[in-house]
Amino acid sequence: MEQNVQKITPVGVYIGLLGLVILAFGLADIFVWAGASPGLQAGILGIAGDDFFRWAWGGFIMVCAGLFMLSGCTRVTTLQQSAKVVLGGVLVWIIAGTDLFALLCAAIPADASSPSFFNSFSGFLATFAPPYTPAMLLLPFTLGILYLIHVRDTDDA
Repeated sequence: MEQNVQKITPVGVYIGLLGLVILAFGLADIFVWAGASPGLQAGILGIAGDDFFRWAWGGFIMVCAGLFMLSGCTRVTTLQQSAKVVLGGVLVWIIAGTDLFALLCAAIPADASSPSFFNSFSGFLATFAPPYTPAMLLLPFTLGILYLIHVRDTDDA
């Protein structure tokens, strides 16, 4: 008889910690939107919290992403568990992508006091200064999930 042993690997520990951080940021998004705090800014991290679809709904998506990663961090080399982790990463990528798209769209028009419609190049670049949303900050850390996809792709099982 083979026992179903929960095997924890260094990759699993990394994904577990990343899942906890994503879950915490998702809950912070929801709590700030709900009015628990007027907003949160710490260094380059900023949570504004006034838009329902970005902060409440986006926070819910981040909570789901964190839960998927936490549920998939044990035995991450199996297909089912790595699929959970990849799904959690994709959810973070979607929220970070929408945040980056919103930042890009906000950088194109000039200020209302400017005589031109389009922003100058220096003004365009200045718009990309911090603070950043939690999903944008977590995006580089979730790119390690691409390694899981590569490992699963080359696996013959």
